[in-house]
Amino acid sequence: MALQRKMFREGRYKSIRFEDLESGLIYRRIYTGFAWPFSASPGFICVLAEDFKPDYTLQFGPRHLRILSEFESSNLEVLHRRCRQIREEFNLKQILGIEDTPLCEIWNQSKDPAERIYLSAPYCLEKINLNLISQLVRRHTEKGYKTLHFGDQSKLPSYLSALTAEIVEETDIQVYPAIAAFGYCICEMELRKPQKLADGWKNRNRGAMAV
Repeated sequence: MALQRKMFREGRYKSIRFEDLESGLIYRRIYTGFAWPFSASPGFICVLAEDFKPDYTLQFGPRHLRILSEFESSNLEVLHRRCRQIREEFNLKQILGIEDTPLCEIWNQSKDPAERIYLSAPYCLEKINLNLISQLVRRHTEKGYKTLHFGDQSKLPSYLSALTAEIVEETDIQVYPAIAAFGYCICEMELRKPQKLADGWKNRNRGAMAV
């Protein structure tokens, strides 16, 4: 998949959009989540995209969310290599994850600065838990209102379906790397508003005209 990052204007604001050069699909936001291996559970990488256009055939005109890629491995070197590939493939500036761990120091050891992977803390990290993720999935997969699409090859539905009420209530999110990586992405979509940059050129001209 080859994605091109483009700037576009909406009134006096500028925003980013991502164009899939192969399929022609356009996305408003793309996030990659990464979670470290935990015990016997492999580390997980998830790429989640939000459609550029709302779907007005559904009430309130939501945007569809789509899993574009996922990958799991217990090997830190393999995970590091795949993170670098995904960053380039999807033209991304950041990868969401927890950097404050000795594992992060290990996987960046002996790497050139340009090759290192620096993780960005997910928005409202302290509020992200299994219950929140479960509720967001439920919200996006209600009958007649499906706006979350995993794809036929995704392993996430089986991981999510294994969550029981007891697990959701008592278990830390880090125990389930696949759900954690996905959770970082969907919570970023839901809790953080899309960034809009003020068009400084127009503002400067508006000020000059006022003088």
